[in-house]
Amino acid sequence: MHKGSRFQRSFGPGLQAVRDHIKPFLAIQICVVLAVVAYYQIPSFAEFAGTLASWKVAGGLMFSFLSTMVAGAVFPEVFKALTRDPRRLPFPEFAYMCLVFGGNGILVDVFYQLQSYLFGDEANFRTVAIKVFVDQAIASWLLFQSYFLLMMLFRRSGFNIARMRDGLRMNPFFHQIWPIMVVGWAFWIPALCGIYALPANLQFVLFLFVQAAWSLIVVHVAKSGEKGHA
Repeated sequence: MHKGSRFQRSFGPGLQAVRDHIKPFLAIQICVVLAVVAYYQIPSFAEFAGTLASWKVAGGLMFSFLSTMVAGAVFPEVFKALTRDPRRLPFPEFAYMCLVFGGNGILVDVFYQLQSYLFGDEANFRTVAIKVFVDQAIASWLLFQSYFLLMMLFRRSGFNIARMRDGLRMNPFFHQIWPIMVVGWAFWIPALCGIYALPANLQFVLFLFVQAAWSLIVVHVAKSGEKGHA
């Protein structure tokens, strides 16, 4: 009983979030598959994608920062404004989220380049499988999700490191990251199969569109977690 309750506390919120969002999850995965198929089968789409990739190459890390900031922070706030959602962020918190997502964009861009250097750019099953495994089995919890969760805990603690440290003593980081990891695996593993199936210069471009959808889901999961703690 004790093991069951511990499992439920660690994985329950994440599993519930996956069940709650299964329809948008599947819709996004289908869109990723269609984008990959369109790139390889429709010349005009491949040309359009190549234009986006050239912007990425020309802009470098600054493009990564600004574009991920728009996809992860600006897009959700614009969506809230259009739907008249009252839960819009005050400007200081919005500015902080822009920095958080922009920083995440740089991490992702550098990581994708590292993956290409280590494992090559061939769009075959072996290369894609290795990249997805390294991404989700190692980098996800060690870097990406940990970065995001720490930034959210820092914000929740009023940007006070001592208060954040005290909060982690009461609710260890390891326990808090599992719900996000479960949702992340369900969402990102299928999406990354499509992302890594594209040429290296297009992987970050597709990531941006997927990130825009993921940011909306993360906001909901984070709010659900806060309600659970309350």
